Amino acid sequence: MKRFHNPDFDREYDEVVSKVREMVVPDENERNRGLKAKEILESRMKRVLENFPDLEFRFLGSFPRNTWLKGNLEIDLFILFPESYSEEELEKIGLEIGRKVVDRWEERFASHPYVHGWVEDVEVDVVPCYRIKGNKIISAVDRTPLHHEWVKDRIKGKEDDVRLLKSFLKAGGIYGAEYAVRGFSGYLCELLILHYGSFKELVKAACGWRRGLVIDILAGKESEGKAPLFVVDPVDAKRNVAANLSLDNMAKFVERCRDFYLKPSVEFFVFGDQKYVEKSLLAKEIKSRGTELIAVEFSKPAIVEDNLYTQLERARKKITKFLQENDFMPINSDYLAHKTCILVFETQVKELSRIKKVMGPPFEEWTHTTKFREKKREYLPFIEGGRYYVYERRKITKPSEAVKFFIENNPKTLGKNISEEISKGFRIFTGNDVLKLEGIEYFLVKFLKMKV
Repeated sequence: MKRFHNPDFDREYDEVVSKVREMVVPDENERNRGLKAKEILESRMKRVLENFPDLEFRFLGSFPRNTWLKGNLEIDLFILFPESYSEEELEKIGLEIGRKVVDRWEERFASHPYVHGWVEDVEVDVVPCYRIKGNKIISAVDRTPLHHEWVKDRIKGKEDDVRLLKSFLKAGGIYGAEYAVRGFSGYLCELLILHYGSFKELVKAACGWRRGLVIDILAGKESEGKAPLFVVDPVDAKRNVAANLSLDNMAKFVERCRDFYLKPSVEFFVFGDQKYVEKSLLAKEIKSRGTELIAVEFSKPAIVEDNLYTQLERARKKITKFLQENDFMPINSDYLAHKTCILVFETQVKELSRIKKVMGPPFEEWTHTTKFREKKREYLPFIEGGRYYVYERRKITKPSEAVKFFIENNPKTLGKNISEEISKGFRIFTGNDVLKLEGIEYFLVKFLKMKV
């Protein structure tokens, strides 16, 4: 095990982190921008809430806890409603107030609509929620004030460790609990730092993480469970803060921790621009693989992002299963959503023979063999290895035909909103024609696992 031990890690870690702090810790100018925006919001909220004396507001999230990443300043302003308000009233009044306290705004949707806006060019989310007692939540965001109260004092002195972790995760593409990422949320980052004491100790511990790990921060212990990672919510013991984290992203985090432990480097915290790859290089790679690349493009439904990605994942799985069942041997599939939605598949088989060999029952099963032999077919059944077989003609021989057939005959299995859009029309691209799709280049670099 000596090859997995780095006796110089502590020294190397300190050298790297001394450089990284400048990258992740906000400067005084950024802090002052946030404070100025906060003062303006406070003044406006006090004035607006004169008409709603039973409502209160609070600043929650990474800004008041001082754990936001440099260059990612955003203020979360929550409006707390008594439970006597209906959800319809909460949504209507919440949006009304949100529009009044920001300079410009747009409506967004999470568990319910909220206002995303700007004050002094600082991004602001104005989110309505219920002022709850205990664990009786009405909407998904109702726990947020409880999370803030539990973390705010405990995290003092460890703010930069949280920033290091966030940057480390963001550079690896696994920061964010939304379905498009299925990574680590900001709250989960804070809890992990509190449990292990620092980013350094988290890295060391995570090198040995195994699936099924349960972390109970209140009890100060770890055990085994069924989820990839179960981090017990200190304000609700039945809730897993890491519920949205995928097994693969847990594994990627462990891999990054191991690589960083063996050779600490600033590069683990760099999340710069996406590298552009010439289409000619991608075309050469696609041709050289000997596989079939298929992309399906259709209009993007106007729905909440999490719902969209959930449906895209469902569609990807359904079509991949159909390709597998029809002998096309899919080796990879994924999706992306920008201006349009695109499902991408890669199969080892470019084209199947017209004839396939179909297995029947063993000769001992008289009843079944009789039915098998008497069925009207183009070819005669035959015995091989004590079992009946017969040749049949395939209706579909190309993977793109299989994808088209499945979509046209099973649109409703792909997800409600996707079904509606894909039924209106879709386009299929194969091979190098996939490169005609707008903005596909960087996605394909990752999809094809190319070194660039």
